Amino acid sequence: MPKLTMRIAAVLAGAVLVAAVGLWLALRASLPVLDGRVVSRALTERVTVERDALGVVTVSAGSRGDAAFGLGYAHGQDRFFEMDLMRRAAAGELSALLGSRTLPTDRELRLHRFRAEAHALVAAAPADHRLALEAYAAGVNAGLASLRARPFEYLLLRSTPESWRAEDTCLVLIAMFLQLQDQDGHTKIQRGLVREALPESAARFVYAAAADWDASQDGSGSAAPQVPAAADYDLRKVGELDFEPPQRHARARPSATGSNNFAVAGSRTESGAALIANDMHLGLRVPTIWYRARLRWKEADGTAVDITGVTLPGTPAVVAGSNGHVAWGFTNSYGDFQDVIVAVPDPAQPDHYLTAAGSQPFTHAKERIAVHGGEPVDVDVVGTEWGPVVGRDQAGRALALEWTVHDPAALNFELTEIGSAHTIDEAFAVAARAGIPAQNFVVGDADGHIGWTVAGQIPRRHGGDASVPRLSTDPAVGFAGWVGAERPHLVDPPNGQLVTANARVVGGTALATVGDGGYDRGARARQIVDGLAVRGTKLVPADALAVQLDDRALFLTRWHELLIELLDEDALRDQARRAELKAVLGRWSGHAATDDPAYRLVRAFRGEVERRVFFALVAPARARSPGFRFRVPASFEGPLWALVRERPAHLLPPGYRDWRTFLLAGVDGALGGLATACPTLADCTWGRANLLAIRHPLSGALPGLGPLLDMPAEMLPGDDDMPRVQGPAVGATERFAVSPGHEADAYLELPGGQSGHPLSPYFRAGFEHWAHGTVAPFLPGPTAHTLLLTP
Repeated sequence: MPKLTMRIAAVLAGAVLVAAVGLWLALRASLPVLDGRVVSRALTERVTVERDALGVVTVSAGSRGDAAFGLGYAHGQDRFFEMDLMRRAAAGELSALLGSRTLPTDRELRLHRFRAEAHALVAAAPADHRLALEAYAAGVNAGLASLRARPFEYLLLRSTPESWRAEDTCLVLIAMFLQLQDQDGHTKIQRGLVREALPESAARFVYAAAADWDASQDGSGSAAPQVPAAADYDLRKVGELDFEPPQRHARARPSATGSNNFAVAGSRTESGAALIANDMHLGLRVPTIWYRARLRWKEADGTAVDITGVTLPGTPAVVAGSNGHVAWGFTNSYGDFQDVIVAVPDPAQPDHYLTAAGSQPFTHAKERIAVHGGEPVDVDVVGTEWGPVVGRDQAGRALALEWTVHDPAALNFELTEIGSAHTIDEAFAVAARAGIPAQNFVVGDADGHIGWTVAGQIPRRHGGDASVPRLSTDPAVGFAGWVGAERPHLVDPPNGQLVTANARVVGGTALATVGDGGYDRGARARQIVDGLAVRGTKLVPADALAVQLDDRALFLTRWHELLIELLDEDALRDQARRAELKAVLGRWSGHAATDDPAYRLVRAFRGEVERRVFFALVAPARARSPGFRFRVPASFEGPLWALVRERPAHLLPPGYRDWRTFLLAGVDGALGGLATACPTLADCTWGRANLLAIRHPLSGALPGLGPLLDMPAEMLPGDDDMPRVQGPAVGATERFAVSPGHEADAYLELPGGQSGHPLSPYFRAGFEHWAHGTVAPFLPGPTAHTLLLTP
């Protein structure tokens, strides 16, 4: 028997070895070929695809269409699975690849019928754009076909990749709308519920701005929050309600989201050209969302285009970067680009709703969701003249969503024209035509001029208050075309700098034009504004990097001081945990540093107080809408600090003797929330909470493959209310600074490599530069590999 057991073990070991070798060989076979010659009938002239030591691609072609083919070829080789997930997510087609677990997501997204919209967009696109999309798709499919085996993810999923189509590029563009804007009107619905339930002064207070951190770029400023009088709103008199926060809650945006960009005029730079810096913050994943590339081609008139920056796999565009004449970057604008309409039922006709023009029927379309390994599921998509029905209010009435992404007039690929812009005025013209999620567009040119505007389409409205849901019977409801000449912009401000970081940029009529879709409180923007101002003149890219990596905890400084003040002798009496906290607060570094426990504890205290205050203030709205998930607005720091400073008795959450007692309860709540993670507070460092978790979509489903598929799990400094935005799985998805015409002096960092293949030398290449803030060159380095693509 022992011999038989040994033989069986040997056979099993051999089988495992054979399987492992087979898997390894299959993985190796799906690596791209980086050198050689490839023939394609889709080309008109020769294209070269070069890669440097980091895998950064340079595509050189004789025309824009051939350049699109070359970029598509590289994307298809290196990033096809990522692209596939993005198109499927937007179209609501994930379940066809991943099975029934993604059905809830597909059901939600099928309501928008984005696949049909993408198909129509391609058909209606200008001929030159359509040809570029088709050339790009041909390149993607050629790159995918060049692999000796399908990408490894499809081997693991036991699936076969589907060819790329021109309409899929439109879906990737739509996927960015889904990442950057509401898909269900939640922000407006919540604001409406608060207004309905609270007195006007109280509702206005809840949504007031954080004036202390205002960073508007036009000098408009914002008013300090006005605490409502007791005669208007008194929590002691609203009745028996649930004032405690729910166990699970959320801010309006998850922690550590947002983006930064800034421009410094040539009058303040060493080169004399403008200096543009950008770090766009989104979810961190493997592979990273962007793909570095340099594209070179000639336009039909013979003009040479040479553009470098980050591309979005699935599209043929350099999203942010420099073309030698202008450089540009983006942050999400958080303006108002959608309306929520309450469809008033027609009591005389079933399945109809009332409008100012009379009764209208709801439309119905059947969408069939394919499910890998299961039966297809049919979805009845209900629509109105404004857009799809995305939910129901508390009375059961349909809520329709009018959104810029639903209108083909607001989607296009005009951004690809940025390659030919030579001045900020020409770049502004491209931004005004662009059909992208509306973004803060900061641009500078080689002559030193700088400017800001909103890129993407901004809806006009007929009138009335569109910041909350409106009835379908309102004659002023809905969009009234698109903003034109009144599009806000700023050019060459006297201080020689422009900054955007998801907070309000302008005021007055310009703000009314852009709208308020839930601005950030402004602490991050304020810190960048002040950080640039003190650097004076002769700025170089290294100065921009220092600002981008600034992790000073200015926002939490007053909360640290408040906490020390609270923990006096009386507060510490017979309170060992509070005493331990007081001792640790002495280690405050003033930074979101990895070895600082005080930062983490102050942050937890503020968060606990914020959620207790907010959910108490909106208790009447919560009582009226028990199924709605309320979120703390990103701007709530203004009202919160006003209450902490003034401590009005009538707005003290019920159940507490006074504000001091309430705040100490917040201390204990924060400590209780950390009890499991931090038995010893001195060891409760920020780095333990801010441990990178940049993962491949499949690593969690494949035990043991995390070390192969994921980025290193490093502790990093930074947080969401400072320039260095950093969370475990959210942060700078790119980081660069460049002066047009001086690209050789610039830098560009990504939180991962060019390739999505774990066996590629380019899988993690560049990660160390990003994680540790060291400089990676903006331009590609010497050529290491060359592919020649010929007709």
